[in-house]
Amino acid sequence: MTIQLEVYQFIMILIAVLSTVIGTVKILWSRIEKSLEQNFSATNHKIESVAQEATKSQEDIRQLERQFLEFKADMPFRYIARDDYIRGQTIIEAKLDAVAEKLEKVQIKQGLQT
Repeated sequence: MTIQLEVYQFIMILIAVLSTVIGTVKILWSRIEKSLEQNFSATNHKIESVAQEATKSQEDIRQLERQFLEFKADMPFRYIARDDYIRGQTIIEAKLDAVAEKLEKVQIKQGLQT
């Protein structure tokens, strides 16, 4: 069985096949572009959200640093070092001992005088 075609019929079939292929390629290409745009927009959205979170984290870190520096500045006024406490207690005890000695001397003098 043979098919006989005229030249114009062959050209028409060739044009129909080519236009179908070109149309299919265009449809596929538009779908690929649409998919790429969605992926890029999703990626950009994720990048923006990560950037916002990073900015917030940096602000939180700065606030913590500020609070820590304020704590370090206030620490000498709020807390007494162990050595300072011992030194203060030693001075107080020495003064109390001196007062006790004076009282004993006074008591001894009064005891002798009576």
